[in-house]
Amino acid sequence: MSLETCCGAELNVFKATPEHAHRLILTTPVLSPRKFTALVSQDDPAFASHTLSLGYDPEQQSLHQALKALCAEAEAQVRAGKVILVLTDAELAKGLIPIQAALAVGAVHSHLGRLALRPNANIVVETGYARDAHQMAVLFGVGATAVYPWLAYQVMADMHRIGELTGNPADGRENYRKGLQKGLFKILSKMGISTLASYRGSMLFEAVGLSDEVMDLCFVGMASRIQGAGFAELQMQQALLAKDAWTPRKGISQGGMFKYVHGHEYHAYNPDVVMTLQAAVQEGSYTKWKKFAQLVNERPVATIRDLLKLKPAETPLALEEVEPIEDLLPRFDSAGMSLGALA
Repeated sequence: MSLETCCGAELNVFKATPEHAHRLILTTPVLSPRKFTALVSQDDPAFASHTLSLGYDPEQQSLHQALKALCAEAEAQVRAGKVILVLTDAELAKGLIPIQAALAVGAVHSHLGRLALRPNANIVVETGYARDAHQMAVLFGVGATAVYPWLAYQVMADMHRIGELTGNPADGRENYRKGLQKGLFKILSKMGISTLASYRGSMLFEAVGLSDEVMDLCFVGMASRIQGAGFAELQMQQALLAKDAWTPRKGISQGGMFKYVHGHEYHAYNPDVVMTLQAAVQEGSYTKWKKFAQLVNERPVATIRDLLKLKPAETPLALEEVEPIEDLLPRFDSAGMSLGALA
């Protein structure tokens, strides 16, 4: 398997020339600060770069308009001979909010593809959104050539400064990238893909909860069967985050996306649910089991199934026709479950 990434315009594959070999080769698409600086400061016209800011003023334009303007600017730069397009959400001034990185990459990738300009350019994303392997894979899947996770590096530098991390900062960054690379290998292997080049721009996902207007502009060709948020809702979400970010009295929220934090992101397997289930099983208490069932059945919407409910039959089935539990249990096969499902 390989994460090797080539930078530079793609030429005619049916005609081999010396110019075909004039490419920059990256051993990994997750760039270090040094490699990112070197990539965007090339003097060679074959790797001319241009930086496109993902920030926009919500008082002047909507998210949809900002994406359209971004695509138009990217098109103009590629037609002007720029090869490396850097989409960045770094150093945003107060009053600006960023376009979500995945939306921006998908929109630019699809727009250039429709105009047959995508082979002439590389999309490098300088973003604070991507921190783990899944987020990186999403960006590559929607068309990114390489990613520079500037915020992750800044957080690591700050942790070294205050003593939460020890050792050489450069080694820490290298270990972080190695971890991301292993995660990307695992994601690619699950799809039966051996090279990142085959994964890039493949849209091998299914979108859940995005409206058709978002899919048609940003994620062309991606499966989407359940609609939801449109550009207005996505913009409002960013505006609320920006409001908190620029309020000095508010500290940085931990969020609780990975580890449960009381009062933040809801977890289906939160301490209350797990402890109540354990108590019900260990004590054989039906009362505690009912309490566990109540915590699960009355929880806020956390999964798609929480939006569904049983539909009563027009004609109730007679109780005598319902199969008794003694006949049901022999057909249960616990060996068909994984240890993870039983844990």
